[in-house]
Amino acid sequence: MKRRFPIAVVFVVLAVVFAFASLIGCGAAERPDGGQGLLPVGATAPDVFAADQHGAIQRLSDQRGRAVVVYFYPKDGTPGCTEEACAFRDAWDRFKQANVQVFGVSSDTRESHEAFSTEHRLPFPILVDTEHTWATAFGVPMRLGTTARVTFLVDPDGKIAKVYPDVDPGVHADEVLKDAAQLTGAALPVAPAAGSAAPAGADTAAPGAGAAPAATPAGAAEPATTAPVATGTMLPPAAPATPPAKGSSPAKR
Repeated sequence: MKRRFPIAVVFVVLAVVFAFASLIGCGAAERPDGGQGLLPVGATAPDVFAADQHGAIQRLSDQRGRAVVVYFYPKDGTPGCTEEACAFRDAWDRFKQANVQVFGVSSDTRESHEAFSTEHRLPFPILVDTEHTWATAFGVPMRLGTTARVTFLVDPDGKIAKVYPDVDPGVHADEVLKDAAQLTGAALPVAPAAGSAAPAGADTAAPGAGAAPAATPAGAAEPATTAPVATGTMLPPAAPATPPAKGSSPAKR
């Protein structure tokens, strides 16, 4: 018994180590196409599909003719994933203007996606990848059972145009929007100025205030020499009459 006990302990330790290594996902992921690691630029995007947070089926190949952002994230509700999702939400109108579709992908359940989407009012699909079909097809590694944070930009022909392996959740949406707009040939939509109806730096003075009058066109009659009045302003009231000096009597007729 004394000789067998250490051997049994060694086997248990090795089993735990291998199980932990598989959860961490050490090494490059093997893709269904036989490649290793992240799907490279120039490769054809896989024809995969999945249900979104509302139960609708989303197929990647149905988006041909427009650029597609596929961003993988670890888990609903965590600080970094929430920041990234809200950044895409805030830029969503500009993505639509540039004819770009956005898909978020993680291994969370549909119920988790639905709650996450409702809480943060996400207007784009987040896809259920509990079987890691999308992650495996794109070569995205798993870390402690969750999907690594990686983004792929797919061009209108269905080819991988750019891969973002190191993502800063706070600024990533603006970064990928700029690259996606170049693919579609759309002008980069400008974000509206927050809390201001007029563009930043716009002159809010009344029209004509402090500006020289426009030159009179050749051959036109000279305008009447009246004092200019700014449009929309009121004339000042007339000055009150000066009261008679103290002690003076009204003039006799």
